[in-house]
Amino acid sequence: MQDVGKVRVRVPSTIKAGEVVRARTLVIHPMERIERDAKGQVIQKKYNYITKLTATYLGKQVAVFDTTQSVSENPFFAFAFRATDPGQLKVTFIDTHGGKYEGTADIRFS
Repeated sequence: MQDVGKVRVRVPSTIKAGEVVRARTLVIHPMERIERDAKGQVIQKKYNYITKLTATYLGKQVAVFDTTQSVSENPFFAFAFRATDPGQLKVTFIDTHGGKYEGTADIRFS
């Protein structure tokens, strides 16, 4: 999977000052699930899945998601925030192997 870590962030094309904006984001990631043997014991290996998503707007945190391995491959998240000024929305994903994947969207008023 050569696209692992690719992040997409989408916001509406028209935004007005003070409006509540719905942002959508997706990261390309395999999200390995924990496997168990016939006795129900966890098969020991270093599983790789997203554990945290953090979104910041104008340098302030607007959303945080703590996740587990139960989230599907290439996870999609949506959240809302109030657009007070033009600026950057930044989304950061962190996985269990220390991978850090980032994407941004510019907030512009129309």
